[in-house]
Amino acid sequence: MKTFSVRDAKVTGGFWKELQDLNAQVSIFNIYKRFEETGRFKALECVMDEAHVPHIFWDSDVAKWLESAAYILAQREDETLRNIVEKTVDTICAHQLPCGYFNTYYQVYAPDKIFAQRTEHELYCAGHLIEAAVALKEYKIEERLYAAMLRYADYICERFLVKKDTAFTTCGHPEIELALVKLYAASRDKKYLDLAAFFLDERGKSDTDFYPWADLTYDQSHLPLRQQRTAEGHAVRALYLYIAAADVARLKGDASLAEACRAVFGDIVEKKMYLTGGTGSTHFGEAFTFPYDLPNVFAYSETCSAIALAFFCDRLAKLENKAIYHEIFERVLYNNILAGESKDGKAFFYVNPLEMHADIYDYNEKRKSKLYCPLPERVEVFDCSCCPPNLIRFIEQIGSFVYGASEDERVIFVNQYVSSETEIGGACLSLRTDMPYGGKAEISFSGRAELRLRVPAWQNGISLSIDQKEVAPRVEAGYIALELDGEHEISLNFLIRPRFVYANENVSCDCGRKAVEYGPLVLCGESVDNGGNLRAVRIPSLDGAKADRGEYFTLTVAAERLRTSSALYSYDPPVSEPCTLKLIPYFAWANRGKGDMQIWWL
Repeated sequence: MKTFSVRDAKVTGGFWKELQDLNAQVSIFNIYKRFEETGRFKALECVMDEAHVPHIFWDSDVAKWLESAAYILAQREDETLRNIVEKTVDTICAHQLPCGYFNTYYQVYAPDKIFAQRTEHELYCAGHLIEAAVALKEYKIEERLYAAMLRYADYICERFLVKKDTAFTTCGHPEIELALVKLYAASRDKKYLDLAAFFLDERGKSDTDFYPWADLTYDQSHLPLRQQRTAEGHAVRALYLYIAAADVARLKGDASLAEACRAVFGDIVEKKMYLTGGTGSTHFGEAFTFPYDLPNVFAYSETCSAIALAFFCDRLAKLENKAIYHEIFERVLYNNILAGESKDGKAFFYVNPLEMHADIYDYNEKRKSKLYCPLPERVEVFDCSCCPPNLIRFIEQIGSFVYGASEDERVIFVNQYVSSETEIGGACLSLRTDMPYGGKAEISFSGRAELRLRVPAWQNGISLSIDQKEVAPRVEAGYIALELDGEHEISLNFLIRPRFVYANENVSCDCGRKAVEYGPLVLCGESVDNGGNLRAVRIPSLDGAKADRGEYFTLTVAAERLRTSSALYSYDPPVSEPCTLKLIPYFAWANRGKGDMQIWWL
């Protein structure tokens, strides 16, 4: 399936336009401010300062910020933002080594260790710089960084493919592989695709220079990639690796790589993914663990791994378009990904628990020796601040995930329902929708094409009309199929009813409990609305549930609260007292102060 760029599909209004405006007006500048205060931009000057040594992955934070800025500037002019981008690119280009190498840590503090320490994110940083450079060039924002990164990529090719004089052949943190595919797409120079394939082929062939506290699954080095069938190790590393594998499988027609990608995807969504689309259930190694191990209170579920899963779904759809890929994309998009940012666009979550008890956090904070415990409120910057710029670069790309097409552009797919407009193969589409809070979508179409409208998995009924005439929808492989010629007005309504969802009984934390979904949204309850001890609340039925779209979308349901005697243990069964439970989208939690939160109910 062909997909389209940010400029090819313009977001025109509604939910996502509001988020993009917040991104461009608030988030991008607030992240820049915090990165500047913490020394990330200053480090680009490559001046030794032993009191403020840059972290090994600071370059990647700046690179993702630059990529975010590229997508923003592609859609709206901002002189202040453009000036910051140009100044930053000036600094990088001025301090790039003559050979093409650039890394603010290694070339200043460890020049004798260049390409000698596999675990230290060196190629990971290079990959993000390449991605930023490609985005800046593609949208005609700035081309000097692209020229600089071509030189850097050529130097990597020389060292790893030609001279083979490096101390390792694969980076401890995959990312360079997918970046090289993007560089190949921009330059059409096959050596970059070949280098990406080389890194993929080398994965799992060596255990040298490894983390002393981790086993080989941590960075997916336990098996050659083509033999991998389960998602193992650090979730972000794993998913970045699989993204590149899907890309190379598509571009090289590599059936064995494609099969590995399908198998890993199935393992994730069938056994290792949270209801919110989160992945990586443990803080130890930020990793996939074993099937059905999905704790709620101490869930890791990193924002970056959610974004990586969405990118993986997108790449799989390019490889072979299936509705399931867009279904999982939608789940992770409206839940885990959006939970990563505060309502005001200034603060972020790195970790996304599915249940919060403020007293656990408060107790842990008082300890001299602290245990792992998720934050109850978002913060503006982290020591490891990969998530904030990753999130804003993703939000700015949302238009590129809406549409797809066959290679000849005669078949057009609407994969996500986002108010937007595009032109594909001579056909023009304008899409208007009230999703995610409603199920209506209207499409103005002109041209000639076979239109395929994805049927969301959450719908409870479909009504379809063309030019105000009701039509029985013909559904094929998860899409409504329409053959159109001329100008037409299409009206869709996917009926939304709140519904219960139940976990597999092997998910021990959720066995016997249920969650509530409304359309694509997973809902949660907070103590600020419902009082404490949410674990004692039971929802017998969703009959009569009332949805309200105010400042916060809410679903009010009749519930029961279980109460026992004051004894710690009792032979008397608990009694139930009627109560009203107010639910909000999971992504909106923790915007009104610290408190308790819960998704799974009795």
